Amino acid sequence: MWKFILLLFISVHLITNAGYAQSYGLRFSSHEVVQERRTTLNLTSSGPLCFKKDAEISFDLNFLPYKETYFGYVLRVIAANNQNIDLVYNQKERTFNFLIGESFSRVFAVDSLALFGKWTHFSIRFDVEHNEAAIFVNDKIIAKGAAKLGAPVCVRVFFGTNTYEGFQTVDIPPMNLRNILVKESGTVKYNWPLSENTGNTATDIVAGKTAVINNANWIGPKHRNWSLVQHWEVSGTPSVAFDRNTEVLYIVSADSLYNICFKNEQTHGIRLTQRLDSLMPGNQSVFNPFNNKLYNFYIDHKKAGAYDSSSRKWDVTYSPDLLTVFWQANKFISAADSSLYILGGYGQMQYKNTVQRYHFADRKWDSIPTTGERLIPRYLAAVGSTPDGDTAYILGGYGSNSGNQVVNPRHYYDLMAFAVNDHSFHKIYQLPEPPAQFCFANSLVIDPDTKAYYALIFPDDKFNTTLQLIEGSLLEPKYAPLADAIPYSFHDIKSFADLYYCKDSKKLVAVTLYTSKDNVTAVKVYTLEFPPDVMITDTSGLPDFAGWYYLLLIPLGALGILLFLKKYRRQPATTTTGPVTADAAATVIPATPATPAPAPALPEEAARIPVPEAEKKGNVFFFGPFEVQDKDGQDVTKFFTPLLKELFLLIAINTIRSGKGISSDKLYATLWRDKSSKEAQNNRSVNMVKLKAILDKLGTCAFVKEADRWSLQYAAADIRMDLADFQHLLQAPRPLQKQPVRELLSILRRGSFLPDANYSWLEDIQSEISNNGLDILTEAALQFKTDPELLIEIADSIFLFDPVNEEALRLKCSSLVLLGRHSLSKTAFNKFTKEYLHMYGEEFPHPFTAYSGDK
Repeated sequence: MWKFILLLFISVHLITNAGYAQSYGLRFSSHEVVQERRTTLNLTSSGPLCFKKDAEISFDLNFLPYKETYFGYVLRVIAANNQNIDLVYNQKERTFNFLIGESFSRVFAVDSLALFGKWTHFSIRFDVEHNEAAIFVNDKIIAKGAAKLGAPVCVRVFFGTNTYEGFQTVDIPPMNLRNILVKESGTVKYNWPLSENTGNTATDIVAGKTAVINNANWIGPKHRNWSLVQHWEVSGTPSVAFDRNTEVLYIVSADSLYNICFKNEQTHGIRLTQRLDSLMPGNQSVFNPFNNKLYNFYIDHKKAGAYDSSSRKWDVTYSPDLLTVFWQANKFISAADSSLYILGGYGQMQYKNTVQRYHFADRKWDSIPTTGERLIPRYLAAVGSTPDGDTAYILGGYGSNSGNQVVNPRHYYDLMAFAVNDHSFHKIYQLPEPPAQFCFANSLVIDPDTKAYYALIFPDDKFNTTLQLIEGSLLEPKYAPLADAIPYSFHDIKSFADLYYCKDSKKLVAVTLYTSKDNVTAVKVYTLEFPPDVMITDTSGLPDFAGWYYLLLIPLGALGILLFLKKYRRQPATTTTGPVTADAAATVIPATPATPAPAPALPEEAARIPVPEAEKKGNVFFFGPFEVQDKDGQDVTKFFTPLLKELFLLIAINTIRSGKGISSDKLYATLWRDKSSKEAQNNRSVNMVKLKAILDKLGTCAFVKEADRWSLQYAAADIRMDLADFQHLLQAPRPLQKQPVRELLSILRRGSFLPDANYSWLEDIQSEISNNGLDILTEAALQFKTDPELLIEIADSIFLFDPVNEEALRLKCSSLVLLGRHSLSKTAFNKFTKEYLHMYGEEFPHPFTAYSGDK
């Protein structure tokens, strides 16, 4: 993942303006925490500040919005003769008090919009000659009064709480502070920008004087580091919606409604009075800001329902159905016609470019014919709209020109606009092709004033990936990464990610969902203070960030070039197909045939496939989602086009299973049946060269043609293929010992054999492998019936091949009961009955007790 971020960083920032203003300052913990956890900033821990001439202490201040209590001391200055000069905020009156001892007090107000939304500049000025102290706001004098300053003037300066004997304070407002300047006769003597990111000290950049902080809470990292603020584990397949007016995120589940308010980060959960039955995978939710109602919808049923907060139930029901064909569809709401618009999606190997509309008033659902330029079918795009929803912007995605998944699917980086008034599409621009491909989270956050957008992008070629925030322009094709990355588990039909903006509390909100095989969804909510910053190291004392930034690009660019050259030198030259050389032949072995000579019986310790060696190996996974990793563990599956993937599978599977490979005639008939013999040969030759270049990243391998049959030969020391391991286990003496059974379970843990591959030639092979696996697992269940933990794993693997296998149900339920896990046993039974109902359209006819062993 770091390579993706590095490539993105280098490619984007070498051609865009890097002059991003950085957020910095110190945040003061206030009444929301107990007294000892509140913040103190002491400028004079090493001794007082002394002046012989007129002096000034100035700073920038703002208040945090949506807090309950704001009363307290902003600043306390204590002169050598115990004369106190204070700046205090009075919440009740919404005013500041400027106090000099007990003899002078002046009340003044600061515009609340400026105080809470911007930085306000305060300064306390000391007139040594006349023994006066004055306060200025934004360089305008507010008040001045007599003060016993002494000569010279020596003061101690505290912001927030303090424990100075006789002047202790614990009441402070929730505030942000930065840019503290101390001047004498107009010359800067000390300067604390408060631009640190960690630690409990701040350093003056003029004289190196150290200020001490208790309970430091630095602002900078809050604009660069996403913070995980909530994590729910929700049964089923929930969906999310965001109310931009109240800044509340809703998590919609079948039996509950959860929410978090970002103004105060308070969370709530409400149990529904009536379940929302059949809340199926692929359902989505949306909050209509124009009528203030929460909706859930399922595109395949063309139905939507509203949530009634008074009765705590939904006014819609769904009947069970097959999986959606609109995964990862985008949506927006338009005030012009009071409608929900839905764009794109994916399902049943088809990418969509349809525009659908749901009218809230009459609850009608229809498809909208469009005009203008054509939207290429896609999913995993980002969509955002203007505040009233009269125009929507569609950025990027993954799809194909024809909509057919088989025909040249690819990533797209175009920005399209959709006008609601005439239902027309218009292409605005095309982003440059990135060095590493990526897709988008569901929403664009659009700033209508600056014409900027924010989006989350992620590499979609791996499961353990990350979301990276970018900022771009609606007017020109450029973008830049901001802040750090968010962990994201990605499987397109199991995952969902979205991005929102809280205008009042000035936060970006990211939410991720991932549904496990146990049908439990992890919902994670992250926040980042706005505006987001680029990721940098501590810049304390650096007056010119832009210069430092460009210096950073030099080693990063050099590192990127070195990585490229290293990779280039390591990659062997592409060769045409044919037998491997004599030097390589000593290490290249053909895949094991399906019917070898009988092997002698081995003890349990020896009857196992070889354990992975310490050295690096390439990997090809046929069980579960098809995946190929190079010898460094990097996922290279993305380099397999649909044609290259099928070509590889045809040769590899036939080689591993029979040891004979596949004939040229069958290969051509399968992949190039519409081509002449010569054209088929040319296509085969070109694509084998491409495929060989990819496989060389894994280790030593070659395509070999013998007697007009193509086979794959590879070095087992370099490359591991789980299908070959599976075949070895099939040929081991039966019944298998416990260790080989565990090896089989380890292979199956990723999933069944190529579950996402849909080739007519593969169906019989998938069926045969399923039957072979079931036979071994069934034997193992009988052999190890006294090991309930192992039986549970066996049952889970059987379900991969046969989701409604009653014997597997009995094994799992009874084993869980035997281990005392009664609730898990009941959950497994309920999951099975739902699958049975979904598959057969009727209720499972047997009770739980018939499979659990409970009486």
